[in-house]
Amino acid sequence: MNLIPADKPLEKELLPLFTQSISFQIPATWKDFLVKVIPWLLVLMIPIYIISIGLNSIGSLFSAFSAHLLASLAMLFVCLGLICNLLSLSGMFKRQRQGWVYNYYAFLFSLAADLFYLQFIEAILSFLFFGYLLFQIRSYYK
Repeated sequence: MNLIPADKPLEKELLPLFTQSISFQIPATWKDFLVKVIPWLLVLMIPIYIISIGLNSIGSLFSAFSAHLLASLAMLFVCLGLICNLLSLSGMFKRQRQGWVYNYYAFLFSLAADLFYLQFIEAILSFLFFGYLLFQIRSYYK
């Protein structure tokens, strides 16, 4: 079993869901590949993330819904997720637990943003896909 403590919010509940309950586990060679590639994907995605936040902010200036509370909360969680992704980069490259933890928080913030944007199908799909990937590579970050 995994010796890394599940001490972050919801981590204890999600760990068995994405590791023990699922019959298909990613093979070790694929996990090695993912651990090497994911930090570089984050480096490529962060500028796109920043541009989308900027375009969304500009678009909200011209929208009648700019004072909408749920959209404002969703944008706050998107920004928090971006900050967590930025903080996770160094640890992801060095395979440190803190990098995985920041990436985990970015995952949770992204999920909350989808829920506040009322994008339930996207929230479910991203929860299943990214949660599965995140918890499958968890043991590589110590």
